[in-house]
Amino acid sequence: MVFLGGTREQSMPIELRYNTFFAYLDVPADLRLKLNRRVFRQTLKTDSRSVAERRAAPLIAQWKSEISRLREEPNHNDAKYWREALRRAPNDEQRNAILERIDMMAWNIGALNVEHVGDTPSKSPEARKFYAEATGLRVGTTEHLEEWIGSQDVKEKTAKMRRSTIHRLGEKFSTLQDISRKEVRRWVTELGTDLHPATVQRLLSDCRTYWSYLAAIEVVSEDAAPFDRLGLKVKSASWLPYSPAEALRLRKAADGDNNLADLVSIAMYSGARREEICSLKVEHVRSGCFEIVDAKTEAGIRTVPIHSKLSAIIKRLTKESADGYLIPGLASNGNGDRGDAIGKRFSRLKRSLGFTERHSFHSWRSTVITILERAGVPEGTVQDIVGHERSTLTGSTYSGKTTIEMRRDALRKLRY
Repeated sequence: MVFLGGTREQSMPIELRYNTFFAYLDVPADLRLKLNRRVFRQTLKTDSRSVAERRAAPLIAQWKSEISRLREEPNHNDAKYWREALRRAPNDEQRNAILERIDMMAWNIGALNVEHVGDTPSKSPEARKFYAEATGLRVGTTEHLEEWIGSQDVKEKTAKMRRSTIHRLGEKFSTLQDISRKEVRRWVTELGTDLHPATVQRLLSDCRTYWSYLAAIEVVSEDAAPFDRLGLKVKSASWLPYSPAEALRLRKAADGDNNLADLVSIAMYSGARREEICSLKVEHVRSGCFEIVDAKTEAGIRTVPIHSKLSAIIKRLTKESADGYLIPGLASNGNGDRGDAIGKRFSRLKRSLGFTERHSFHSWRSTVITILERAGVPEGTVQDIVGHERSTLTGSTYSGKTTIEMRRDALRKLRY
């Protein structure tokens, strides 16, 4: 197959056309007539290969799922099959015909499970369960979880956390019909006794997003919003910045743990996240800057000038690295994150110095932002340095990224 103006990449089904990556997946020959296409293809709206690969993954999964679905013979005893048929019914006549089939199948199930003479099939628990699930009166809370995860353009770590959230929701409410605003209020109150406020907020955010997806595919009513307007005040979990004196005390206390001392130094003079720093490789350091390529968001992928206070440290780390990473020798956890263990070492250190739970490694970002803002650095420049989304209409829509020199000049004002 010839691709005009583009090349295909080998590690992921993506292709570069006219400086823009596309995801693609060839349709098997036996399904081309049914799908009326030879290939799935969709623009990824980026010229960055790493961004393209992240955006392509859920699309490829979705296309493969559709191919698998078309190849499977429908199980007419599966309530989900009939519920999907009802949803796709083009008119009331076909919908009523499907409802009659569901009613007949439920009656047959009940007839096979009658235990006592005189009992009617309609009283069979199995028949009632089938009917409720087939007509959408009862839907398992996690039934559409994997579809939802597959529809998102997120990193595997984020997908894993969201999957865990909805499984937690499913343990509390087995069906979507069990979920109401009243019951969610009680659940959130229970969660608040054991979990950090920031964790509760994240769980609620995931649940709202999942519910919106369910409403979009018509599994739940658009009017129902059980995770909104709860009337509960969940405590703020914003992190406190370190004062310049506190920052220097923490940095001095890290001496003796070389990796931790270097990690803290880079954080306090760049505002980078812990995992962004731990994933930095020697190859990402060039021309007096380091490239953040592994970030939580697209805005987090950025170029950060190396502060003068970091020059000697970065030069040493680059020269001495034995495994290609700027911070060497860190083991990855189950999510592939290298900063988990060293993050716990930092937590023990800051607690030993009397810092509260509102101080964390993330507080370094708040510290850098605070110092730069007080020094008069424009908001857009600060956001480009720390990797935040532009927070204003002007900044996000009409303003381009700041130049490297603008960021370098701003970082010269970062002093402790």
